[in-house]
Amino acid sequence: MGRASRRRAEHRARAAAPKTDAALRSLTRTDFPRVMPLLRDAVGDEDPERLTLYLQEPSMANRFGTGLVAEADGQILGVIAGAGIGLSLPGLEVTEEEITPRIALLDVLAVHPDHRRQGIGALLRNALLDHFRRAGHRLVLAKLAAGRRDLVPVYSGWGWTVGNPGAGVAVELGPDPVVLAEDPTTRVAWIALAPGVSLNSSVVPGALVVSGAFD
Repeated sequence: MGRASRRRAEHRARAAAPKTDAALRSLTRTDFPRVMPLLRDAVGDEDPERLTLYLQEPSMANRFGTGLVAEADGQILGVIAGAGIGLSLPGLEVTEEEITPRIALLDVLAVHPDHRRQGIGALLRNALLDHFRRAGHRLVLAKLAAGRRDLVPVYSGWGWTVGNPGAGVAVELGPDPVVLAEDPTTRVAWIALAPGVSLNSSVVPGALVVSGAFD
């Protein structure tokens, strides 16, 4: 992302600054029963133990995972969670241990229906990206359901780049780019968290390849 692009993204982020009194804190295991109903629209009715990855506990399994909740008057208004991606492919010169601290995935973002359009989603998003940035991540991805065209202007307005349905995103990993999240049911949005992470068509002429995630 160039300097002018970063300025535009920062301007959009300021324009969308949250106007809410909700407080943020880390996700805890005791939150699971209250958080899962918020996630059913986003990820379906699944085992709450899937959220263990995002607890702030000292273990190698979730070292690069984090979850946050927005809370007001004892009610959880929203939740966001993400983690460094795990990627291990035969012949890939970059190891999973190198990828996970640099590329993160925003897995879930959900706001209670009664508290939408109050800036809670922006509050959660900004906090998670700040956490990822401090942790050393250089690139963050999000997978959007291909049918959710309503999310495209939302993520674009946040300063993310949104790809075409099913195309995934090509990221330069070692000498060759690797297409991540190539799935006909999703489209990928991404945002750079560090200078030097940008689209580079010279890697594969005519293709959109994200470079700089490992600089």
